[in-house]
Amino acid sequence: MESRPPPASALIPLLRRLPVLMLVFAVPGLVTSLHTWFYAQAREPGYPLSRALLVQVPQWQYWALATPFILALGGRFRLERGVWPRSLAVLLAGLVAVMVPYVTIIFFAARAAGETWLLQGSWARMLPLMMAKYSVLSLLIYGGILAIGYAVDYHRRYREGELVQSQLETRLAHAQLDALRAQLHPHFLFNTLNAISVLVRKQDTAGAIRMLAGVSELLRMALHTTGRQHVPFHEDVDFLERYLDIEQTRFQDRLQVVRAIDPATLGALVPSLILQPLVENAIKHGLATRSGAGRVELRASREGARLVLEVLDDGPGLAPGWDRQDGRIGVANVRARLHQLYGDSHVFTLENRAEGGVRARLELPFLAAAPSEARGA
Repeated sequence: MESRPPPASALIPLLRRLPVLMLVFAVPGLVTSLHTWFYAQAREPGYPLSRALLVQVPQWQYWALATPFILALGGRFRLERGVWPRSLAVLLAGLVAVMVPYVTIIFFAARAAGETWLLQGSWARMLPLMMAKYSVLSLLIYGGILAIGYAVDYHRRYREGELVQSQLETRLAHAQLDALRAQLHPHFLFNTLNAISVLVRKQDTAGAIRMLAGVSELLRMALHTTGRQHVPFHEDVDFLERYLDIEQTRFQDRLQVVRAIDPATLGALVPSLILQPLVENAIKHGLATRSGAGRVELRASREGARLVLEVLDDGPGLAPGWDRQDGRIGVANVRARLHQLYGDSHVFTLENRAEGGVRARLELPFLAAAPSEARGA
């Protein structure tokens, strides 16, 4: 049987609601009092309303007092698979126990009001008759209280289950995003170390040292963003500038970078390290595959409630079927992260430009960073 809290601890919050329960049960008390008074006029003209109130109100107020104990009993013994026979037996015994004081209150209240049908008999003689008379009504009230209690409890447990499921889904999404972000670091680092080894073989010591210093700074900045799925755009731009310094050291005069970044976008929140793999992709496929100079352009603008980011190159463009044949880690990573973070509220396209080269375009919801984070913009 499922473990339940002790009855005393379960009763405390229910007893705190006793004033509300008494107001709730005052309503049927008043209704039945008016009903009794109205129909009593036919057989006993001048039947006072106070007499009807004395007969009806106390018995309904008793149910207000009994409700916390009924709910506590129902919470302890639930009608669930595997335990319902025992629970049903206990709850029926509870009904009998609740009915004894209930009919006792009716007996003495009616005698005090002068109801003649109770003046001739004693409480001991009338008790079995009254238990039988009020059994159906008591069962309906008792069962109604239990049903409401079960309904409220099931709703609470359902909402708690939804909350737990939501938290698990959120944790899973964060774990997936962390894995995607972690994938960027070794991918970028291996490519950069490979470039440094090329400079060393060329005996370009100054270039290699500059690239090592740049890698050190980039790793420091990457560690600063650990655990943050979103960063202000100016931080991502700073990271990108350090990366471009390394690439321009590697390609020297062959790499031209053009920036068209609206200052109004620098305080927007973006996924951390979102542009670096796109820029790396543009350099790798637009410049590294040819001997001449190449151009990479960065654009950022705001279009209403959308933040638009673009990375353009003037390389040879995308080959037919590139998305099926070319395992580009950066592009796949960007697509997966955007899907996790924004669902259907983002747009990401990678397509050939009419004038040559490739355009990577991101449309994201424009979310302003906190003032403390946006200060660097």
